[in-house]
This record gives sequence, structure tokens and C-alpha cells, in this order.
Amino acid sequence: MKKSPVYFLTLTLSAFIFASCGTTKISLQENSPVALISVIGNTQVPWVSEDSETTTPTGEPEAEGLLTSLANKFSDSNNPEILTAIDRLDYACDSFVENLPEITGYEILPKDDVVKSDAYIYTGASYFNIMNSSKSATNFKDLSIIGAKNARILMQEVGAKSAAILSLTFQKDVVKGTKSSGSIAGIVTLKAKLLDSRGREVINKIFTARTSEPIKIIHMQYNKDNLVEALDGAIDDVIRQFCMEISKISFDSEIQEDSDALQEEIHATPITIKSHSAE
Repeated sequence: MKKSPVYFLTLTLSAFIFASCGTTKISLQENSPVALISVIGNTQVPWVSEDSETTTPTGEPEAEGLLTSLANKFSDSNNPEILTAIDRLDYACDSFVENLPEITGYEILPKDDVVKSDAYIYTGASYFNIMNSSKSATNFKDLSIIGAKNARILMQEVGAKSAAILSLTFQKDVVKGTKSSGSIAGIVTLKAKLLDSRGREVINKIFTARTSEPIKIIHMQYNKDNLVEALDGAIDDVIRQFCMEISKISFDSEIQEDSDALQEEIHATPITIKSHSAE
């Protein structure tokens, strides 16, 4: 049976669509390399119930107040939950540096290239968290609220095409029984932002994870060292969630780019189908 020209046209278009799926990720080219410009977090690991009535407009838990933090530091100066505050943030930084290229394929700029640049040094820290007790990862500053212009200047100087901002909140909660007797878990909440080369927010989302193993609490006492160690796993979880969100954006952009390329090809190369009389 003789096949019509329309049949061959359909096959040609189908082959082009499948071939287009192998094109380079445009989003990857536009947004890589990434500069990590801010990693901040609260200084303690308070109970969820203590923060339940105090949340930010975005719905994320708010860090403890400055006066409360100072009082707790004096009364519990050997508490590992307080002493390891910066360690937790440094771990989050390392986790992001490790997971971003692995999950997304994005390149990330070396930390020193960012924090030692003139643009970074002369960019003022955010005032938003000044009344809350928060800390920054080693050599970082609080740039959780940075204007688009300052972000553009910073990225242009360091050679970045996008910038990431990590704001973490650490808490603990009862998973069984009560605060007196039962078991608890640590909770990590990450508010993560990804800015494009113009300083515009591409991603601004909140991710949450719990520690995997419950920690026993007896007579209101629990192993604080174990809780602090368990938080690392939850930090990895929220960082990976953020990286997967970046990867999803890249995938969606690739599909859109492939679709646009197909449309351009169809319009740029008209196909003329000649009619033949029946033999």
C-alpha cells in the first residue's frame, strides 16, 4: 500500500522531537556557575512549642529573640546545641557545595572567590534579622535580604550567573510521650533563594526535614550531643530538596527550549507537499 506524504511528514516531525530532547540545557548555561552568598541560622535548638506563636510572614519559624538568647547562653554555656551553632551552618554550606553539582550539574564558585571579593566586602549585611539572635557560617555575612542591584554587582564581579541564599532554623519537638518522658526529634527548616543574573528571585521556597532516629528523653533530660549529630542528616535532606527544586527548574526550562526550537524549525523550513494524480 502506498503511504501518503502526510505519513512521512509525521515521521519526520516525530524524529525531530525526540532528537531535540538531547539538546544542551539552556538553563544550566544561563545560571551556572552559582555563588553561595549567605548562610545564616538561629543560635539554639528551641522547642517547637516555644516558637509556635512566633512566625515570620513567610510561615517559617522565627529565630529566638536576642535577649532570650543571651540569657540562655549565660545559664547554659556548655550546651552543645548553642556551642555548635556555627558548625551546623558550616555543615550546611559544605552540604550545598557537595550536592549542588551532583544533583543539578551546576558549577559552584569557590567560597573565597565570593567572600573575599570587594563587592562582597562592601555590601552591607541585612538589617532584617538584627533583633533576632542569628549567626552566619564562617566568613559569610547575613545577605538574606539583598537588593537586586547589589546582587547583580556582586555576581558580575565574581563571575557568577546566579546566587544562592540559605536561611536555616533549628528546632526540636516531641514525637512520642511528653517533654518529661518519651522521645524527641530535631527539625530543620530551610528558606532557600536562588537569584538569577539580574538579581531576581527564581526560587524562594521553604523546605523541612526531621532527624531520622528518635532520641529518648527521661525526666526532661536527653543526650544533646546525639541531637546535634542527628541534625546533620536533616540538613542534608533540606539541602537536597533545594537542589532538586533547582534541577526541576532546569528540566522545565529545557523542555520549553526544546519546544521553542521545534517551533522555530518548523516555521523556518516550510515543507511543500506535492500532489500526485492516482496512477
